[in-house]
Amino acid sequence: MTNPTYQTQSVDDNIYTFTSVGKKGIILKVVIFSEIRNNVYNLGFGDYNFKNDSIDDKVKSKNGDMEKILATVISVIGNFFSKKPNSTIYLTGSNPLRNRLYQLAILKYYEEFSTFYEILGTLEEITEPFQKNKNYESFLVRKLL
Repeated sequence: MTNPTYQTQSVDDNIYTFTSVGKKGIILKVVIFSEIRNNVYNLGFGDYNFKNDSIDDKVKSKNGDMEKILATVISVIGNFFSKKPNSTIYLTGSNPLRNRLYQLAILKYYEEFSTFYEILGTLEEITEPFQKNKNYESFLVRKLL
């Protein structure tokens, strides 16, 4: 991917951080992969909340750098798969708007993604290969081996 990214730091194989720098200032972002089933990991993403030592996945940062943040999260996914190539990543938004953002990101980068990853969409409990004309409730991503 040729889009600029932020430099990330790996806390461990499942936790990555980076700093968003934009019109609202400096915001610490966190990406966490939590195992929900054998080798299936939920991708959690949000702003770090220093007041209560948690990650806020509902906040709208509006820092003016969404493309760079998105490119950084995509690079983190690649890094995660380099360490755990047989894993599956589960993605769903914390609300319908966030989920739509994920869908739009997949659409935007689909041609490039599909050369490295198998992308599946889930709608009404049916999981199928991702189709550009459907709005999915969640997504599964696997590295092509």
